[in-house]
Amino acid sequence: MTGRGGKRARVWIAWETQRRSLNLSRRMGADLVIFDLERLGRWRYLVSIARTFAVLFAYRGRTVFVQNPSMLLAAMACLLQPLFGYFLVVDRHTAYMDAVRGGPLARRIMRLLSILTLRHAGLTIVTNSQLLRKVMRCGGRGFVLPDPYPEMEAASRREKPFPFEILLVSSWAPDEPIAEMAEAARLLGPGFRIWASGNPKTRFASVLAAKPENFNSTGFLPDAAYFDFMRKVDCVAALTKRGATLVCGAYEAISLGKPIILGNSKVLKEYFSSGAVYSDCSATDLAEKIRRMAQGYDEYHREILVFREKSRSDWEKSLQRFEDCIRDRAE
Repeated sequence: MTGRGGKRARVWIAWETQRRSLNLSRRMGADLVIFDLERLGRWRYLVSIARTFAVLFAYRGRTVFVQNPSMLLAAMACLLQPLFGYFLVVDRHTAYMDAVRGGPLARRIMRLLSILTLRHAGLTIVTNSQLLRKVMRCGGRGFVLPDPYPEMEAASRREKPFPFEILLVSSWAPDEPIAEMAEAARLLGPGFRIWASGNPKTRFASVLAAKPENFNSTGFLPDAAYFDFMRKVDCVAALTKRGATLVCGAYEAISLGKPIILGNSKVLKEYFSSGAVYSDCSATDLAEKIRRMAQGYDEYHREILVFREKSRSDWEKSLQRFEDCIRDRAE
């Protein structure tokens, strides 16, 4: 799909690196432009705005996708849309549907920008029907498109695993039950081993100081090593205390044929409907659900392989409906 000057007819712009943007831009045939300039501190906003303006100008009259967050990126793309004549699609991540942090003025500004981006985007992509209802209540036009499944072969099942190993997909963010998972490891004992991906944040120093021997961090792993590690464990935990969130780690685990441990929100239970156990993220419940997973592992493993094929097929159908929607609205 190529436009003027050798460029494609679509561009995907992001101000941070997210796996969802990497995968969706490829599946949608869009040029991917990422301005991940965290190293510049607050100056990154001025630099990102200037560079984004140039990209939007270059792709005038075409189709532009932007990732939200950043809310500022989405608002900028909405404001320039009439000037440059592109059709704007905002891929809206769950975090910006939740309450905005900061003081009253910051929250008010972010809510106003939120409503502006919903009402003025040609289309807003969300990951589930609960978020779609929020978009529509604010006067937006939405479409549900979960994360695409990574294109990987299912890993072989470990025979008679001991200890039973779990990978907790983590960025060590405040919404993740890190402390609860460490305590669950203590309750489970040496027959289980839990690994948390990513580099630990300083806010968890006290948790790490008191952790049991069977709870450890993998440290930062490049993609190849990360997926190789995931292949070798028995199941994957992808947990957040936020509601209405379809966690990226679950898609990765399913692509590799790994059963999953998830939160117990309605959204998660509806979408990841088999091959999974669901927890309220307390330490005792996590330990109980991990034991349940280990005891019924053969059945959970069989279920996730069946779910893997069906959900991939369903996603391809959703992508086709999305393309039809884009064509109808952009014309």
